[in-house]
Amino acid sequence: MSLKTRNILFTLLLLGSLPGSAFALDAAAIVDAIQKQYDATHTFQARFIQKSYLKILGQSQKAEGSVSIKKPGKMKWDYKAPDRQILVSNDEGLWLYLPDEKQVTKMKIQSIYSSNTPALFLAGRGKLTDSFTIGKVTEEHGLYAVEMIPRDKAQNLSKMVLLADKKNYQIVGSRVYDNLGNKTEMLFSNIQTNPNLEKKLFRFEVPKGVELIDLSSME
Repeated sequence: MSLKTRNILFTLLLLGSLPGSAFALDAAAIVDAIQKQYDATHTFQARFIQKSYLKILGQSQKAEGSVSIKKPGKMKWDYKAPDRQILVSNDEGLWLYLPDEKQVTKMKIQSIYSSNTPALFLAGRGKLTDSFTIGKVTEEHGLYAVEMIPRDKAQNLSKMVLLADKKNYQIVGSRVYDNLGNKTEMLFSNIQTNPNLEKKLFRFEVPKGVELIDLSSME
């Protein structure tokens, strides 16, 4: 799986410590409010801008598109630029479609969730405090920025900063850092919560003339 694809899955989106117990209680309360807001969100649609920094190349990449989520487990990420990519997940698996290359890769959805806690949370299959230790909470331009450290040290994820609106605790973005020094920022706009999303939006059929690489049977 390419680094760019892994960044998409980390962000399918769903990253100094201050002293004192009062701060800890505030941080816990904010995270709890964010979790409750997301628990009440059964469907989600938005535009997104994704900015990725690839340390090994010393380069930044920018992508944008739209995302639709229906819990539990159904997601569609439609990347419009710079390269067209469509990522669809449902109960049967996950498909990554590259129209320009006429290629589709099918993967086992369970393996993605088991190794990717941000994706797990976005798809409505996880709880923040089960997967992360709460770090510091700061304010950024009317947003809460909640630093979270993964409990599972075997993951490639080093930390995540979750961005939420201070007024309603709606998640509006995230920053994900991996152990290789790469960073991916996802910012949402034109957010709609609980819109009516039809099941067919999350179905995928391989187009004619497109190569299918099926990795779903691999252990």
